[in-house]
Amino acid sequence: MIVKPLQISQILLFPFRHLALLWLAVCFSVILYLGNSPASIYDIQDPYWVIPIATLILLSPLWHGLFILLVNGYYSKSPISITEALSQAIPLYTRLFVGEILVNLLVIGGALLFFVPGVYFGLRSSFYKQAISIGGSSTLAGIKDSFTRTPGWRIPTMLLLLLSPFYALAFLFSYVVSAIASGIVGEALVVLVSALMFAWTNTLLTVIYLNQKTY
Repeated sequence: MIVKPLQISQILLFPFRHLALLWLAVCFSVILYLGNSPASIYDIQDPYWVIPIATLILLSPLWHGLFILLVNGYYSKSPISITEALSQAIPLYTRLFVGEILVNLLVIGGALLFFVPGVYFGLRSSFYKQAISIGGSSTLAGIKDSFTRTPGWRIPTMLLLLLSPFYALAFLFSYVVSAIASGIVGEALVVLVSALMFAWTNTLLTVIYLNQKTY
């Protein structure tokens, strides 16, 4: 088992026990929300569509690297400050940025063949950010390391089962909020759910990566 049942509850509480993580996740969600205001990230026909896409592509590598480094510090009992994590994440930005482009192209290419290959490639490349941020790997070495950690179908399937509830809960909550709440309260709740999904999924993957590293 790549993560024990007890660790799931610890992962859910992790951002609340280490508020710097929650703060970082909320800030990222707020920035994405503001970037998404001129046009939806899914509305490619809108000329302002480039704004949310550019925000996501440019900020995502840095924010993920920063978050992963903080989780690594807390989980390894060697916490670092956000400033220290940022000083480590900035030199890794190019590797993380190129990795995000390559992995997205891989996933899109797989999805064009059939939906399942896209999901499969996405799951197998789940740990490339951790390999770069924590392991110091190059872009291609990080992607290769992630594929090495997820051979065959067993581990990708387990990852899918572990990650699905987080995404399902986020989409369900966002749908309920949009149907019931409106205005500032509804928008704030959507941002909070997005932040929690970002925090939980990144914490989960980082904990799995660190546990595998000790085997």
